[in-house]
Amino acid sequence: MRRALLAVERGVDESEALELMESADYEVVEIVPVRKIGEGRTGISTGKAEEISERAREAGVDAIAVYGRLSSSQAFNLMKESGVDVVDRDKLILEIFALRARTPEAKLQVKMAELTYELPRLRELIRRVRMGEQPGLYGYGEYEVERHYDHVRKLRIRIGRELRKYSRHREVQRQGRRRWGMPVVSLAGYTGAGKTTLFNALSKERRPVTGHAFTTLTTTTRTMWLGGDRHALLTDTVGFLSGLPHYMIEAFKSTLEELKYADVVLLVVDASEDPAVVRRKYETSMEILQELSVEPPRILQVLNKVDRAGMDGAVKVAAELGMRDYVVISAKERLGMDELRRNVLRILEAEERQEATASPEAGAV
Repeated sequence: MRRALLAVERGVDESEALELMESADYEVVEIVPVRKIGEGRTGISTGKAEEISERAREAGVDAIAVYGRLSSSQAFNLMKESGVDVVDRDKLILEIFALRARTPEAKLQVKMAELTYELPRLRELIRRVRMGEQPGLYGYGEYEVERHYDHVRKLRIRIGRELRKYSRHREVQRQGRRRWGMPVVSLAGYTGAGKTTLFNALSKERRPVTGHAFTTLTTTTRTMWLGGDRHALLTDTVGFLSGLPHYMIEAFKSTLEELKYADVVLLVVDASEDPAVVRRKYETSMEILQELSVEPPRILQVLNKVDRAGMDGAVKVAAELGMRDYVVISAKERLGMDELRRNVLRILEAEERQEATASPEAGAV
């Protein structure tokens, strides 16, 4: 486990920052509050950069983690001043992705995001090498850096082709499901909301639940029973996170598009968290679903962890967020599963009635 000093902007949720640091296998030795991240030559004020650099040297940490987005130039400047590696929020998330990727597709998606992140850093490195500067921990010459830059560009093109093959394969699978007439129910929600636990409860699977961020990076599909002789295909997808840059969403787009084509999307919300945190995570999730063109009538809000929040607490959360179509459950304790299935069936039957009404045969005489 690497040791790190963590810089967090005042007013930002420290608990999420610490959770991500733990998920990336960092031990946070100290949290340093800063006024603003992303401004100036190091991304933080000059005085605070000097203070953090000195504390990092005294503590003998492996890295300074800045819980915000730094430009290539800012990251290099802070690394040069401190003498240790600098990890911004984007890089931290990418490190978690790399640790969690298990399937060939997930590894390619993560690699694509990593290379996209790396390209502007390499351009900055080339600029500095040409100026005769040896930025931070890097000691490459101009030829080596430019050759690596070209390699990264070509590798991104090659990985893009491979990911398009997976996307086409997934489309073939979707067409097959439509021919079978098997409805698809997809799980969505902020990372850590309990999607995988709910997936296990509904599908009788035993997928690992780690409690860390981004346990799931690939789509997993199993059968779930809805009642009587009705079944559906249940899919689990990558968790959401606020402030994800577009290139990360783009890298996982083929996986996330499963939500766009699902008949029902179960948006899992952790109702046991602080109300302000619940609101932020819920709004982030709804924004991403909107970006993926998921139609609101197909979304069922699932307030999870009622065993912690209590029924009154969960209902209060729903009221504060203006939820109308929701169910309250505990995936861990298997509470509310029948009610959840009934609501999924209700949405599916409403869609089936709408399709029957809209079909040409419905108006034929």
